[in-house]
Amino acid sequence: MLQPLGLGGWMYDGINPFSVLGASGDPTVPGLGFSSFTIKGQPLQVVTGLPGVFEGHCPPHFPDMRAAVEAVVARKYGPCGPFNAGTPGQYKETGAVRGAAAPTDDSFVECVVTMADYIHETFGRFPATVQPIHVLMYLQAHRLDTEFYDAKFAAGAYLRTHADHERNWGA
Repeated sequence: MLQPLGLGGWMYDGINPFSVLGASGDPTVPGLGFSSFTIKGQPLQVVTGLPGVFEGHCPPHFPDMRAAVEAVVARKYGPCGPFNAGTPGQYKETGAVRGAAAPTDDSFVECVVTMADYIHETFGRFPATVQPIHVLMYLQAHRLDTEFYDAKFAAGAYLRTHADHERNWGA
């Protein structure tokens, strides 16, 4: 993704995700301020979201798992949802494409709510064994200093897209 844009960068995962999100347990390391809680006997914080910005579909951001499940269904099939035939899109027959997704009926929602409630009540969290919000890796993107590469490296150290970045994208 970076190279066609003429950008450099790399992916890495050497930073503690709990520190980044704000769940390090150390008040001097606030991170991004995500909400978290501990469960007695568990070694790691459970990160649930950044209130009002990026919230997991689980308590405390929803009063219960029914509300969380219903919010997911509404987001998928409701106004502006990706499976709502009335949501605009790029297809020639957008309504037909978006509306072709199998609907979720009340019995399906009840089944999912039953399972989600069981998990939340049994484990004291949802999902049971992975973080509701987690960070797997980080992407660092930057403009290449082609003059540095020209001075320190042999020809071919960067792509034509890197050389043309300023011309193609501006300053």
